Amino acid sequence: MTNGVDLRTAAAEFDRTAVADVESAAEDERKQVLSQFPLEEWAELPLERYALGQGAPPESGPTYCRLMEFGTPHLGSIKGGSAAKHIMYHHNSGEWRLAAPLRGMDPQEAWAKLRGQFVRAFDAVGAGDFEALDDLEVLWCGQTLVTKSLATYFPQHFLPIYAAEHLRTFVTLLGGEAQAGVPASRTNRQLRELVRTREEFEGWTGQEVMRFLYKHFNPRQRTIWKIAPGERGRLWEECRDGGFICVGWEELGDLGQYQSDTELKQALDAHWPRSSGGSLTLARRLLAFRDLEAGDRVVANRGMDEVLATGRVDDPRVRARHRRAHRSLCPRTYRPCWTPWSARGR
Repeated sequence: MTNGVDLRTAAAEFDRTAVADVESAAEDERKQVLSQFPLEEWAELPLERYALGQGAPPESGPTYCRLMEFGTPHLGSIKGGSAAKHIMYHHNSGEWRLAAPLRGMDPQEAWAKLRGQFVRAFDAVGAGDFEALDDLEVLWCGQTLVTKSLATYFPQHFLPIYAAEHLRTFVTLLGGEAQAGVPASRTNRQLRELVRTREEFEGWTGQEVMRFLYKHFNPRQRTIWKIAPGERGRLWEECRDGGFICVGWEELGDLGQYQSDTELKQALDAHWPRSSGGSLTLARRLLAFRDLEAGDRVVANRGMDEVLATGRVDDPRVRARHRRAHRSLCPRTYRPCWTPWSARGR
């Protein structure tokens, strides 16, 4: 029994058929990764095909890091937070940002070392030598990306759950003893073995297990957001009819291109140099909006005294004009005694 929910009962009542469409989309995304970044080509993969922030032309396709963070949501999210999860990336200042074990190296030298450790990790898993993963110290600096990579190339060995804290929570839930200070990939394997020992999960796929655990025992704290659909709610009818919520600042382009709140603040300042719209607070709120998770709650407001609707995030993927798809929109009106709250980061 956890948080009032009995695991065995919840598993028996879980509708596994509802995961079918998501699982199909996840497999399509996995095939996309394997097609664009085949395992056998990793040993020669150029840096420009890996790292964020290089401004590669659209015809070259997304870099590996962009595809894994923003282009494969059904495989499991690693979106949000710092770009440091990618171990090395190109900052818009023109500098390369490198994880601690790579600092002081030339970018190509650093990439050769990082790429070599990715290749060693893939070879080790292919040979069933999972303990070898613990010795790859550079990969420790990007555990969510690395664990998602392993689960994408080797779904038979890893579950589509990547955050170390979440993995430890689920291990404890299933009766295991979670260990701190070990790679997320090892905890992922531990969780997978625990799942295999539970008869209620017999025959379940990794996607089914992941969706079930996050539905009933989600370690993330759900966020409630106050979002104004345009000044004085001018875009509300369009949002309501289309089942989405949106924010402005279209001049900023795709929010996925910004790798930190400071970088986005610089873009805001460039477009609105004499406006409070260039604040660091706004940059953080916009990035937090970009990184909404399915299940987060939204309050759409008009000014300080009216709530247009409440809703739940259904599809967290970014759409045109900084949109997020929602469902369960329930119009309600509040009087001036209602005190609105600001959007909070995760």
